[in-house]
This record gives sequence, C-alpha cells and structure tokens, in this order.
Amino acid sequence: MVCIYIPTARKPGALSAFRKVWTAPTTLIGHAAARLLGCQKPQRIGGEATNAWLYCLPAGRFKGFRGVAIGHVIIVEPAFLAEQGRWLLAHELSHTRQHDWFGPTYLAVHAVLLCLSAVMFFFRPVAKFSPWHAYNPLERILICVPIDVIADPPPPDGPLADRVLLGFGLRG
Repeated sequence: MVCIYIPTARKPGALSAFRKVWTAPTTLIGHAAARLLGCQKPQRIGGEATNAWLYCLPAGRFKGFRGVAIGHVIIVEPAFLAEQGRWLLAHELSHTRQHDWFGPTYLAVHAVLLCLSAVMFFFRPVAKFSPWHAYNPLERILICVPIDVIADPPPPDGPLADRVLLGFGLRG
C-alpha cells in the first residue's frame, strides 16, 4: 500500500511572497531547461497546495525521459503523461513543495540523494523502482505523493486519494 498525504493549502501573504523569491532561482533554471529541450508554451497547473508551469517535451524526441520538477516548472514526456495522468502530475507537484522548503539548494540535495540511492541500489536492488528512486527519501518518504504511486500501480483510490488530488487541483 502506498502512503500518500493530503497537501496543506498554501495561503497568500508574506510567506507566499518569500516562497516565490526563495524558489525563483530553480524555477528560472526549469524554464530555461524547458526552452532548451524545445518545449512549447507551458500551461499553468495546480491547486490550493501548490502550482507550477507544465511543459511537454516535443512528442517522440525524448522517449526515455519521464518527468522532472525544477523549481515550480514541470517537464514531462507526453506519452508518459498520457499513461500516468493525474498521479504523475501529483507526484511532480509534490516536488514543487519540496522546492519550497529547500529553495536554491534543492537541486544539489536531490542530486546527492539520487546518487546515494543508485549506489545502494547496486548492492540491494528494489523491484519496480529505478536506481535513482529506490532509496531516495525525496522520492519515497518526504513527499506527499511518492514515486511508488507510479512505479507500483494501481494508484490509490477512495476518499483520501480524492482529497490529495483535489489539493493539487487535479480532481473535480
């Protein structure tokens, strides 16, 4: 069973303004990466818990790529998005909340944890998970919607799942 958490709503005000400034460096990197990858105009997604800019990669160009959140920018491969749908977006939106906490240090922290996970995976593989995600707490533990939702279907269902999706603006 996947352990998902209902995201708390973000309230406007001074903390919200600080959060935008705090995440601005990584969000700008995300926009630049999307443009360099040939993504077209983004669409705004999210709900009370967080929001982001969603970019889709050019169809068929990056088939091995799945999705990434860089600041409040989400870049996804269209076929993977079509396959995984709302739960992929909920997972990536969960990463934007992590960016709110770590700010400009997020990319470095996540990179270190991805590498440590890969090393641990080499000695003790975990079925259904990539080496980068298997032991990474930012992917599986310290997140509202862990990668488990995508890696080990079926996705959650019921009232709790509905509230999680609603918090991210993906239900209703």
